[in-house]
Amino acid sequence: MSQITKQNLNDSCIQIEILNEKLIKPSLPTQKNLNSYKLSFFDQIVPNFAVPLLYFYPPVPPENSNLQSDESVHKQLQNSLSEILTKFYPLAGRLSEDGTCIECQDQGVIYLEAKVNCKLNEFLDKAYKDTDLVKLFVPPIRIRLAELPNRPMMAIQATMFEHGGLALAVQMVHTLGDGFSGCAFTDEWAKVSRMEKGNARNLQFHSDLAEVFPPKDNVFEMVKKGRPRGYEMKIATRIFMFDEVAISKLKENVNKSLSYSSKVEVVTALIWRSLMRVVRLRQGKNRPSMLQFAMNLRGRGSPKLVGEDQNFFGNFYLDIPIKCVPSHINQDLELHEIVTLIRNAKNKTQSDIANASSEEIFSILIESLNQIREGYNDDEIDLYPTSSLCRFPLNESDFGWAEPIWVSRVNVPFQMFFLMDSKSGIEARVCLNVDDMIKLENDADIVEFSYVPK
Repeated sequence: MSQITKQNLNDSCIQIEILNEKLIKPSLPTQKNLNSYKLSFFDQIVPNFAVPLLYFYPPVPPENSNLQSDESVHKQLQNSLSEILTKFYPLAGRLSEDGTCIECQDQGVIYLEAKVNCKLNEFLDKAYKDTDLVKLFVPPIRIRLAELPNRPMMAIQATMFEHGGLALAVQMVHTLGDGFSGCAFTDEWAKVSRMEKGNARNLQFHSDLAEVFPPKDNVFEMVKKGRPRGYEMKIATRIFMFDEVAISKLKENVNKSLSYSSKVEVVTALIWRSLMRVVRLRQGKNRPSMLQFAMNLRGRGSPKLVGEDQNFFGNFYLDIPIKCVPSHINQDLELHEIVTLIRNAKNKTQSDIANASSEEIFSILIESLNQIREGYNDDEIDLYPTSSLCRFPLNESDFGWAEPIWVSRVNVPFQMFFLMDSKSGIEARVCLNVDDMIKLENDADIVEFSYVPK
């Protein structure tokens, strides 16, 4: 097969050619008692889309004599993928017609072999500025929830650069797992590929999680309609890097008023404050603002419900609404005040769910979602979804020749910002309407504490 995707790259043209498509199945048959994997209400309520992550690898060094051809690299990736799917068997299954479970009959995941007509360093030189370019490497396969019965739950594309280097796109339907799960799967796959034990994290599917958090027949009737801002706007995306020196300065500033702050807290607070300042420039005054903050619940869930070891695969997170109503029309909040807002919201949620029953946790989930949807529908509130993959196993995913030199998410068509660990600190990918992005790029805090990669 041959499928070509094109995109201009500063007067040149990137062409990605799909050379081969395969279905990779688990190396061993899934046990019959595991043929039906039930979904929980956390799985049921997640957004209807697939989540791609892209890993960019340098050329295989000469000493790896067994991986000196594209064919040998693909073979190693496919063999190790087949092996790791015995552990992550629902990924090779298909959603049932009624949408309540994954039928695990080892149907397989899609693996695409591809090549691109440019060098890795040429691509990376442009990709930080032209942030849409990474989409070229995402598998051109739709795996939306409405289309899932009899459709693959995962698609992978391995694209070879000219003169060496690899882009590995791992796209998993959100129904089966959150950001932690996607990162952890790739990390475990990499361990198997480099002939290490893939059980270091003891990451397991909890087939009984749906018994603890069973799906609800009328869940979507309980959630108000609404979607993030930006679908009707022209969205621009920029990458801002916060290095360790800048993060240390921010934490030092905040810790004059607080005993401790994390790097995610201070960078999230700084970006949120800058976004509020941008709105003030546009509107002439401060307005109420809300974060839709994705909180990983692993380690925070009730041990009585899910046990002590909560390091499992699936969806186990909660979107928290964090509202900020500035008391002054034309003044910024102090950074430590915004960090305190974020921390108090996280602590309250953790306290609420620590000893809650399954029904109480479901009520908290629905209440949080409805507060966020109310924010979507209120023209007097500026709402920004945010998500962090910091401290997740991303940059260590070595398949046997090197760690990735860059890990990337893709742009979204609405206003949102993502945080990820980088080699030097934190990378923030901000999606914002075009006019506000111009103001954000010139914001005093953004200019002082971040930089745009060259």
